[in-house]
Amino acid sequence: MIKLEKGKYTAEPVKSDFGYHVIQLDDLRDMQFPSLDEAKPQIMQRLQQKAVEAHMLDLRKKAKVN
Repeated sequence: MIKLEKGKYTAEPVKSDFGYHVIQLDDLRDMQFPSLDEAKPQIMQRLQQKAVEAHMLDLRKKAKVN
């Protein structure tokens, strides 16, 4: 990992899944995590999705195809 200073570019192009990139750091800001109340709907949705996936896998294992 390369640490850049404000206004500086990467010395060499950086490779990603989308090609090569030259990166410039324009600004820094503190990262703020969402509160539990803000994240709760997303967490609940993900847990429900996992439960449905697990149930479907269980049904597939028990299914008999003639």
